[in-house]
Amino acid sequence: MASSHGSSLWADLPDPSAKPIPYLVVAFLATLLMYTVQSSSKTYMRSLPHLNPKEPLALTNLGPKKQFYFNCWDLLAGWYGRNPDKPARMITSDVGELMLLPPQVTNEVRNNPHLSFSKYIYTAFHAHLPGFEGFREGSRDSHIVQAVIMKDLTKYLNKVTEPLAEETALATPELFPVGENNEWQSVPLRETLLRLVARISSRVFLGEELCRNEEWLKVTREYTVDSFKAAEYLRFFPTWTRPFVHWFLPSCRVARGHVATARRVIAPVLQKRREQKNSNEKVEFDDAMEWFEKEAKGQEYDPAISQLVLSMAAIHTTTDLVSQVLTDLCKHPEIVEPLRKEIVACLEDGGWKKTSLYNMKLLDSVIKETQRVKPVSMVSLRRIATQDVKLSNGSTIPKGAATAVMAHRMWDASVYENPDQWDGYRFLRMREEPGRENMAHLVSTSADHMGFGHGAHACPGRFFAANETKLALVYLLLKYDWRLPEGVTPKIRKFGFSLGTDPTMKMEYRGREPEIEI
Repeated sequence: MASSHGSSLWADLPDPSAKPIPYLVVAFLATLLMYTVQSSSKTYMRSLPHLNPKEPLALTNLGPKKQFYFNCWDLLAGWYGRNPDKPARMITSDVGELMLLPPQVTNEVRNNPHLSFSKYIYTAFHAHLPGFEGFREGSRDSHIVQAVIMKDLTKYLNKVTEPLAEETALATPELFPVGENNEWQSVPLRETLLRLVARISSRVFLGEELCRNEEWLKVTREYTVDSFKAAEYLRFFPTWTRPFVHWFLPSCRVARGHVATARRVIAPVLQKRREQKNSNEKVEFDDAMEWFEKEAKGQEYDPAISQLVLSMAAIHTTTDLVSQVLTDLCKHPEIVEPLRKEIVACLEDGGWKKTSLYNMKLLDSVIKETQRVKPVSMVSLRRIATQDVKLSNGSTIPKGAATAVMAHRMWDASVYENPDQWDGYRFLRMREEPGRENMAHLVSTSADHMGFGHGAHACPGRFFAANETKLALVYLLLKYDWRLPEGVTPKIRKFGFSLGTDPTMKMEYRGREPEIEI
């Protein structure tokens, strides 16, 4: 029956073998039309100015990628200095060719449902491969992770402030010990602050059981750096080879090892907690490990990877910010005493409460100014288009294209007076300007200040990060004096789009008697 039905169906169609030329012409034209429709928007992409094009006879993108790694700042500054409102394109290391958009379209891009942040992360960081599970969880818009950050971590900031303060009080004298003669001592700044931030973050994320577990702290400190390195090495290989190559790359093996260690460390603690709750013991836990359990509502999830996502999002960026603030304060020591007076007044009035940290407005301004002058990235709002997107400035983002918005408004003289100068009072004054008072807050985002991103995918943990940064600085400023070693000029490490404090820089400190007991 099927055979005869098929024969009758084909019998109703004309026989192309009788006159093949017309049919071949029609087929060719149909194919050409389809290709033209699909590639018309990509033609626009090819028409954009190219900031690091491949040499005419070059077979690979290694040359443009080298330019991207080591000369990105100059390329972008040169282009947008002359063309502040025009898009361009650039070959990058993570997603290949990227369409760069001017800040004017920020508000169109930030919440567009056809521009996917998740797809960008998944693509750029090989999230389908073992060892990169942290990016996989972060790229799927996980309801569990988002809910824990927004509903618990942010909602209960007042409850976590005191534990953060307690852990900081325990950790600072261990990491910054003061000798009998209280002489100036040198310390590798970023490395030491990384240990501090990892520990106090873990106090909230995992409670007292694991926040001082050196094996876990090592994973939280190293997984982000090592997985980024592994992702970078893997990008040198063609996409189709990566599911095989990653098994043999040492950097990928290290990343897989961190994931295995995280699971091994967390599993028994979580199992013990579950057993305690199922028994007659009346136990209560109030940390991110417990929040994940409640949010999962009995569904399967990976608690170790969920914790790694929090660590990736929080620890290194906060460390970089605290390091840069201390560096800026050493370059502008005249603002340190006003900061200390504000801190003491707020703590005397309210103690360790969220409102006390909120009322440290000069400190808030100092941190936001540091983040303006040196954010962690020159671009924001990284996306991949899931369909063609037409923007009001005439640009078209083709389906499948990777894109990002330039953050250069943070250094624009039409937005900020003397933008090249660090001014710790800048955002404190802005609080007095009608219509701009809300934008002066550290946690506020806009096209003019994208230190925490902007829109639907702005850093959801920025409220926690802001409090943690302030709290760390309170202890570091009240209990220590700081200075740069003689002859040291701090440098910004520029690599691709990234801007980081110099990881090799040392700073000198000595103990001081705080004006208030903390």
